[in-house]
Amino acid sequence: MKVRHVSLLIALAACSAPSFALNGKLVPNQGILTSVGQDVDSVNDYASAMGVTPAGVTNYVGIVSLDGLNSDADAGAGRNNVVALANQYPTSALIVGVSMNGQIAAVANGTYNANIDTLLNTLGQLDRPVYLRWAYEVDGPWNGHNPEDLKRSFRYVHQRILDLGHADAISLIWQVASYCPTPGGQLSQWWPGADVVDWVGLSYFAPQDCNWDRVNEAAQWARTHNKPVFINESTPQRYQTSDLTYSADPAKGTNRVNKSQQQIWNEWFAPYFQFMTDNQDIVKGFTYINADWDSQWRWAAPYNEGYWGDSRVQVQPQIKANWQNELAKTKYINHSEQLFAQLGYDASGDPTDPPTNPPTNPPVTPPNPTPCDEEFSYRYISDNTIEVFHKDKGWSANWNYVCLSDYCLPGVRENGEFTKQFSATLGQEYGITFKVEDNQGQQIIDKTITFENKSCAAN
Repeated sequence: MKVRHVSLLIALAACSAPSFALNGKLVPNQGILTSVGQDVDSVNDYASAMGVTPAGVTNYVGIVSLDGLNSDADAGAGRNNVVALANQYPTSALIVGVSMNGQIAAVANGTYNANIDTLLNTLGQLDRPVYLRWAYEVDGPWNGHNPEDLKRSFRYVHQRILDLGHADAISLIWQVASYCPTPGGQLSQWWPGADVVDWVGLSYFAPQDCNWDRVNEAAQWARTHNKPVFINESTPQRYQTSDLTYSADPAKGTNRVNKSQQQIWNEWFAPYFQFMTDNQDIVKGFTYINADWDSQWRWAAPYNEGYWGDSRVQVQPQIKANWQNELAKTKYINHSEQLFAQLGYDASGDPTDPPTNPPTNPPVTPPNPTPCDEEFSYRYISDNTIEVFHKDKGWSANWNYVCLSDYCLPGVRENGEFTKQFSATLGQEYGITFKVEDNQGQQIIDKTITFENKSCAAN
């Protein structure tokens, strides 16, 4: 093992290697799940115009009366009917946003527990991967949430997913608004805990208004907590793909300027996909809202809820072609017969059913792992997942990186150590490295290991 002390002036090398294992459910090992929304008719129009079945489809339901769950509901933002949408796209993943309808305190206090059970049982019986955006845009001031009730409701829903037997089918998303006027540094007060969150979601509308600070903050929060990112709401806000215009006025859409198709692509779409590339270690899904916002009365003139525009990619040939060319890249997960398997879902039937021929012998309970007595080493998680760790020696650690074969990611600092999980192959030799800021310098520790089945616990 080598320990090096290096000046802060030395930049960390750019790395590329196998992806690390994110902590969440229904997370693809490779690639980014593509999905569209956000109302039934807009999804249908997209599928028809593009000649595709979407890999994922998005819809909404309100918790107070379950409007939009299995009957049509339209609050001026397009038609919602989750069950009808699911039936129309039986081989697509389902992404469902659940509104608290301004009643987060009542929800947390149990007033709508029966509705929660109905919702979860309905979704869990659709035989597909379901991504549940509970109380979506948790920190959006327009939702009227308060942190404590929000967190209580999250923990309750997580437990009910387990109790009702839907843990294999429903993945829980904690989605932040990534809203530029909101000051940074406030996510911690809304965080219900890594044990009840499968994904970190974010909204991507006009991130350029704050130099991408809010979406980058959400991405870094996910990375720090070893969670995958789902871009749950995204649309080129204030652009009109139909009229080829843009307005810098988010309130009323005044002073619109003409844009070419390629200008719109370069200004919004190119940075959007670049954001995914820049965060390819954690971004595992996105939903694009492909809608004529101006045709829906909630978003139409006089724009009482802000100016949104028209985001349909199919209405301009160059934008449509650019979109199709982008999604044809191998890094995107589009619809296929292997879709559910790629997302880690067993579509052979109810994923919670016991096996037809259960083993006759009871499983053997493995012994409790002994504490790790090495400062810098690894733990066996599974035959294809390794956890690299270094004991916390009290460094200032304003930043740290844990690396496997020169693939470096920020480590999670907790329980007296820094850790990060990676994909790995049992029996293979790897170089592991730990880099940490120490006051005005840094330390770099190197080691070569062979990945074997050995278990140990933190001291």
